Amino acid sequence: MESHTAKHHPSEDHLPETLHEISTVQVKPIVLFALVLVITSLATFATVKILLYYMNFNHARSDAPLSSLANPEQIPPTPRLQVAPGQDVKELRAREDDVLKEYRWVNKDLGVVGIPVERAIELLAQRGLPAREETKSAQ
Repeated sequence: MESHTAKHHPSEDHLPETLHEISTVQVKPIVLFALVLVITSLATFATVKILLYYMNFNHARSDAPLSSLANPEQIPPTPRLQVAPGQDVKELRAREDDVLKEYRWVNKDLGVVGIPVERAIELLAQRGLPAREETKSAQ
């Protein structure tokens, strides 16, 4: 155990120069790695640029004929996607408002008429809610 402590702890017989790291960082492998990294990066960049140019060139050509299955005049079958959902909601709300704000026949044969909601509220406030007739069992 004493020999272990003697190796790591300086004593009077050891010189101070021998207590530091002797090996140094090798610069050549680091420079070589950096050089290979830069060359690889430049090669990758050039390859991507060439591929993008080639793809854009092919995409720009519009002289390719349409497929015989593609018929631009044919409308797809239902259900179709909404083209303008916001406009559809506005039109629905306008139709609902028309139903709620106008007089209309619900059933002309039976004489049932729909009245505006505001007028129905006024009539209900004047007349009150209809009461149920009491039955004999309730007495």
